[in-house]
Amino acid sequence: MYINLYPNKHLNATKKSVLAMGLFLAAGGAYALLRELFWRTDFQSGWAMASAGVTLIGFLSIVVAMDKIRVKDAYLSITPERLMYRLSVMGREQLLPWESIRALQVTEHVVVFEQEQGTVTKLRLGLIQQPEIARHVSRSILLAAMEKGIPVNGVAAVPRKPSLQE
Repeated sequence: MYINLYPNKHLNATKKSVLAMGLFLAAGGAYALLRELFWRTDFQSGWAMASAGVTLIGFLSIVVAMDKIRVKDAYLSITPERLMYRLSVMGREQLLPWESIRALQVTEHVVVFEQEQGTVTKLRLGLIQQPEIARHVSRSILLAAMEKGIPVNGVAAVPRKPSLQE
């Protein structure tokens, strides 16, 4: 199962916001840099570097919003062998094999994976923009864990075997 966490409508709205922010930062930083370089009599290198940094961040935001630098998809992928997810377009991808998951804690805001090595991985549902998609993600993980026989919230799940008798 594959769930796209950033539908195109929301991704386009986010890109518009990033473009507006980038234009604001680039224009403001460029004005501050020009003011520092040409119009002020006492040059302050700290102010000049800060305004150059703001200008650079603005131009980088504009480039990202115009798809010149591609961002990655935010998604959840559940297969019989593994669970993979990336919660934000700039975030890290997490790969969790089902064999390594010892237990699951599912709440309204977070899914906590307790792994065999003793490590804990958290999937924060609040990072997903739409509440309906966040609920869908948590329920899908819950059902997949129950199918695999992984204990959820301290309750051991025993996978049912199909009955041959009717």
